[in-house]
Amino acid sequence: MLEELFKKAVQLGERIASQDVARFRELLERAKELWTEYSPRHDSRNRVVMGVDSGWNVRLYEGFYVYALRAAAVDEHQEVHEPVAEFNMIGGEQTGLTPENYVKVQGEMAEHYVADRIADEADLVLVDGSLIARLQSAHRLLRELHLLKEYLSLARSLRERRNVVFVAKYSHRRSLIRGELGDIYYIARSTRTPGYVLGQTDERFGIPITTAYVRLAKHANPLAIEIPSGDVDEEDVRHIMDVLSLRSVMGYPYALYLAHRTVRVTDALMDQLCVAAGLISFSGAREVLSLEGGRDNLGRGEA
Repeated sequence: MLEELFKKAVQLGERIASQDVARFRELLERAKELWTEYSPRHDSRNRVVMGVDSGWNVRLYEGFYVYALRAAAVDEHQEVHEPVAEFNMIGGEQTGLTPENYVKVQGEMAEHYVADRIADEADLVLVDGSLIARLQSAHRLLRELHLLKEYLSLARSLRERRNVVFVAKYSHRRSLIRGELGDIYYIARSTRTPGYVLGQTDERFGIPITTAYVRLAKHANPLAIEIPSGDVDEEDVRHIMDVLSLRSVMGYPYALYLAHRTVRVTDALMDQLCVAAGLISFSGAREVLSLEGGRDNLGRGEA
């Protein structure tokens, strides 16, 4: 099996190396043409910027599983706003989803709820991830389940909130440059200066979403941002960059880093919660896997 995996890895490397060089250069040139250089005007005013994220962990037992979930908005003074905390048990096939997918969906719903609750209190609300990607995933997972209606209701609560910005370090969208890989790949390799590309507005499930790509500092990785509004122009993108330029570390918003660190649900914390719930005597998946020296990989500290 290992031999087959390495064989496929070599084949992938050969496929990547054999890309059409002329076509690749054409795509890089296209990305460069779209790029607008912009050096952010450092906004030193007392802006309120909050990062929103969720973290979760799952533990499997015979016939049921338990999960822990945390979500919150965190400001740059590390104060926590609108915290959400859940520790619950799901038995059998109640949800129609795998444990990981169920808790992932719950985490995203909690993030939408928190972002809506604090939007009027902040100049910028930064949510970790892509709204478009999570809507597509939720529709695929939930389209035959009643949970989709609740999910979309919470997502739509963010509609036309121009100060809510979804921020993703990785993006697979190809709507601008239309290459084999995501737009952000070509942008990262064709530009090095601070700046942006303002993309198009798409409507997904009744939510207008405007996409842009920004780089906050020289040589930093570009970020994909999505704003749940159709009324977004270049001045709005510049304003976001101005506000974040002094509030980022290596080109990534500091508030999101704090939010991620705050809501993590580590394996150690999950162990303590399971002991507090009296589950120490129940047989779990980790015990079975430990016979072979392995650990389950369902536990995670982020969403």
